[in-house]
Amino acid sequence: MTSTTSSPHHEGRIRHPRPARVLFLESGTGPGGSVNFLRDFVVHLDRDRMSPIVGLYAPNSSRSLPEIERLNVPVIVFGDTHPSAEPAAGSISRLFDTRLKRLRRLRTAARIASRLITVQLPLAWKLRRFIKRDAIEMVVLNQDVHFHVPGVVAAKWAGVPCICRKAGGIGDARRLKRLLNRWVDLFVSISKATEADQRDTPGTRRLINIHEGLDLTRFASLPAKQDMQKQLRLPDGKKIVASISRIEKGKGQMEFIQMAALILKRFHDVAFLIVGGREPEDLPLIGEMKALVQALDIEKDFVFAGWRDDIPAAMTAVDIFVHCPTTFIEGLARTCLEAMALRLPAVVSDNGGMADAVLHGVTGFVVPPGDIERMAGAVGALLEDATLARECGRQARRLIEQEFDMVRNARALQEVLLEYAHPSTNFPDEAVRQRGVGAA
Repeated sequence: MTSTTSSPHHEGRIRHPRPARVLFLESGTGPGGSVNFLRDFVVHLDRDRMSPIVGLYAPNSSRSLPEIERLNVPVIVFGDTHPSAEPAAGSISRLFDTRLKRLRRLRTAARIASRLITVQLPLAWKLRRFIKRDAIEMVVLNQDVHFHVPGVVAAKWAGVPCICRKAGGIGDARRLKRLLNRWVDLFVSISKATEADQRDTPGTRRLINIHEGLDLTRFASLPAKQDMQKQLRLPDGKKIVASISRIEKGKGQMEFIQMAALILKRFHDVAFLIVGGREPEDLPLIGEMKALVQALDIEKDFVFAGWRDDIPAAMTAVDIFVHCPTTFIEGLARTCLEAMALRLPAVVSDNGGMADAVLHGVTGFVVPPGDIERMAGAVGALLEDATLARECGRQARRLIEQEFDMVRNARALQEVLLEYAHPSTNFPDEAVRQRGVGAA
C-alpha cells in the first residue's frame, strides 16, 4: 500500500467508542463488479468498529444487494433516476435541440445544467438530510468521482469526510474531476493504472493504493465442470475458451470472435463461450457479434450464454479465460481475478490495471490491445501445452491469495477509512438510536 502524502491524522490503530457509521454510495443500476465488491467487503469488516450502510442513487437489480441485506447491512434507495441520465425531453436542454455546429457547446452546457438542477442537486440535498439525521460520519464513493456528483456535494454540505474508491474511470471526465477532486479527502485506487490516472488529475489531496479483493470462500463449493458445461450447452470433450464481461463496444468481444476463427484453423478440440449481455439494451451489439460468428462460419463452435449472476460457477466450465478490451479502459477487471481464483490461465490485453494481476508468462499472457494474432498466439500456446496452462493457473491462484484476498484487503481499507471517522462529533440523537437507520 502506497501513499502520495502522509495521513493528516495521528498514526496507529484508531479506537472508537462505538462503530463508525459509514455510508457507501453505489452509482450502478445493475449487476456488476462494484456491487459484488461491496458484498464481499462487508463480510470481512470488523463490525464492532464500523457500521456500514449501502446507498443507491437509483434502483439496482443486482442479486448481491439482497445478500448484503441478509448480512444486516441496510440498503437504501434514494431516488428513481440515475444522476448521470440524460434529462427528459422538454427540459432546459430542449431549447437548444439543434444540429447547428455553433450551438453544440451551448446545447451540451444546457444538458449538464438541466441534469444538475433537476436531478443531481435535489438528490444531493436528500442525501445531506439523511447524513445529518442518521449521524453518518463518512461517505465512501464506490466508483470514480465523476459518477458521484450528488454524493460529493452531499458530503460537502453535511460537513463529513468523503472517500472515493478509484475503481475505474481512467481518462474520463477530467474537467469535471478537477472540480470535484478538491472535495474528496482520500482516493483509494485499486491498481497501479487507476493510481497513476488519479495522481495525474489536478486537485487530488491524498491517494493510496489498496488492491481489489475477492471473498475466496465463495470459490470453495462450486458445480462440477461437467455439470456446468452441460448447463451451458457446451460440447463434450472440448477445451473451452471464454470471454466473460459486460457487453459493450471496446470490451473486446468482436476481437475475441476474430481470434476464435484463427484458433479454429489450427485446433479442432476447442469451443468458445461468451458470457454477458442483458437484454434488451445489449441486443444490437449481440446481433453484430452473432452476425460476425455466422460470417466467419464458426457457429457450431460458439455459445452465447447471455448474462449470468453466478460467474464463478460458470467459470468452472472454462479452461482458458480471455479478456482483451481495446478502447474500454479497465480499472482492474474483477472477472479476471475470479478466473485466476479458479486457477484458470488468462490472456488479457495490456489495458488499464489488468497487468497488476496477469503477469506475462507467469499467470497467463498480456498482449497489445487489438492485436488479434498475438491474442490467438497466446491462446494457442495454452491449448498446445497443458503443463504450461496448469502452471499458469497454479501461479494465478497463488497471486490471488497473496495480493487479492478480501480478508486482508478489507481490513486494510477499513483501517484507512477509520482514520477519517469522527464519532465524537456526530452522535445520533436518541430518536435515531431507537429507530436505527431511517428511510431517506
